[in-house]
Amino acid sequence: MKTYLHSNNTFHNYICRHQRINLEMMYFFYKIILIQFFLIIGYSHTLAQSDYSFSVGGGMMYYNGDLSDSKVLPPMELIRSYYTADISMLMIDRLDLSLRYLHGSVEGDDALSDEKDNLGRNQSFFSNIDEANLMVRLRLFSVRSKKIINPFGMAGLGYFWFNPKAKLNGKTYELQPLGTEGQFIKGGGYPAPYKLSSGSMALGLGVFIRLSDNFGLRIEGAPQITFTDYLDDTSSYYPDSTALAATPNGHIAVQFSSRRPKGFPFAGRLITSP
Repeated sequence: MKTYLHSNNTFHNYICRHQRINLEMMYFFYKIILIQFFLIIGYSHTLAQSDYSFSVGGGMMYYNGDLSDSKVLPPMELIRSYYTADISMLMIDRLDLSLRYLHGSVEGDDALSDEKDNLGRNQSFFSNIDEANLMVRLRLFSVRSKKIINPFGMAGLGYFWFNPKAKLNGKTYELQPLGTEGQFIKGGGYPAPYKLSSGSMALGLGVFIRLSDNFGLRIEGAPQITFTDYLDDTSSYYPDSTALAATPNGHIAVQFSSRRPKGFPFAGRLITSP
């Protein structure tokens, strides 16, 4: 992901937390996915006599959002691995542009929660993440200075694909086709089916560690704001259970829409409320 490609040690974030605002049409802007990457050991190589470089790496990632506790780190069972590769071009002496591909997965599970309200909600999901990202990095020092440690700032735009799933009685179901929040109920002002892809923005900081003229290590942290509220298939309100049951996959959708042991909540109740 950089001019002369470094192995990554990416402290990289996809963040998932949302706030409710009065204008529902603006709601999706406030869903953030936080996936933190760390402990990455990668391999990088600078193409000889050029401003291009290539790197590969990997690390760990986790989800923090609607289906997670308020604490920063999740249970160890929910931490997943990811892999990445990128190619970079040095635009000017301190600025490079990189194109990156990332593959990983995330998971949320109320059953592992330490909070009573989340345990009662009893929702879960898991999803693969595939992302393409364009990132610019501005170094503090010139590349030609050959500093061993060179801090940088970064900003980028990306596009990622996801597909939330969950298990019921040992069988795995894709959640988007079920319309668990009433997406396939006709009338009633329910949301339309959501797309399984979204754009993202990233801002962050990092450091290059020079190992030799051709090899190096990169550590970075970059929260990424995404424009979807459905990474976890959870966004707003419980639908009317009778109307949901009448949809094409209603008999399954009702079971995934609410897994609260005390019965289906009333229509219009906020899913994330106690």
